[in-house]
Amino acid sequence: MILTFMDHDGTKLRKSALESVTRARKLAQTIGGEVVGLLVGPGAETVAQEAKKYVTKVYTVSGPDWQNYTAEKWALAAYAAAEAAGAKVVITPASRSGRSWSPRLAFKLNAALLEDTLDSWAEGEKVFASKYSFLNRVLEKQAASFPAVISVKPNTTPLAEPAGEGAVAALSVELGEVENKVEVLEKISESGGKVALTEAEVVVTGGRGMGSAEAFGMIEELADLLGGAVGATRAVIDAGWRPYGEQIGQTGKTVQPNVYFALALSGAVQHQAGMNKSKVVVAVNKDPDAPVFKESDYGVVGDIHQVLPVMIEEVKKLKNA
Repeated sequence: MILTFMDHDGTKLRKSALESVTRARKLAQTIGGEVVGLLVGPGAETVAQEAKKYVTKVYTVSGPDWQNYTAEKWALAAYAAAEAAGAKVVITPASRSGRSWSPRLAFKLNAALLEDTLDSWAEGEKVFASKYSFLNRVLEKQAASFPAVISVKPNTTPLAEPAGEGAVAALSVELGEVENKVEVLEKISESGGKVALTEAEVVVTGGRGMGSAEAFGMIEELADLLGGAVGATRAVIDAGWRPYGEQIGQTGKTVQPNVYFALALSGAVQHQAGMNKSKVVVAVNKDPDAPVFKESDYGVVGDIHQVLPVMIEEVKKLKNA
């Protein structure tokens, strides 16, 4: 049996959940068994009606004690579901939360942990996975014995298609002392992004060369026109121009969109670690020797305040054509 954690926003499955299902199905073809899912938190029962189309059974964990996320509680829920299903492998998205609770789950299960993987497969009694290392410049292969917990790097796996109509089962999980280890005082939602950054097919990122927080209005406008998300460099975050949730790079988020706009940023190696696997990179910088041009497929040498307004107007023309 393979258990896949199905991330959701309370109303529908996230893209990362469908990537995890694809990985789970691939492993099931080799090691046998069925693919079951797990939904945790507010809205789990509602989302289960969608989730059951992708797996043979969906476990839900929700209620008053599950309104706020903590790594300890989510790991406990996953452990209970893995035990109930007799899971040999647990697949989870390598989201910020997934990276937090999956090591705890691996410890509880006495299982191997394969993190941030690009692909995974089984051979005999071993499970294998590939991942990037050394600032995303080296592809390495890992191997482990079962049981295993595997996290899936966002935007690296095809999305699963519906494959039937599974059952839904509410799972009762006793928190015990776990409930009081962490107290959530406040929840602050990320603002300004209509599309989740790690799931966006188009990312428009601005650097310190934008000059001010106000100038990011143009970044937002282009992202909205393209149905994409806004990103920022560490220098921009440190300056207080944009929220930390938009930071891309070694100390921020990793994205792999179809198109990545690198605007007014130098493209230091730390930033490249978060975007250098994008399919197409479009860069604009007034410095012709900026490192970002070595990573770009298309580049414009020029003042961002002259180039970006033209780009916006051209996109508007295309949309209105």
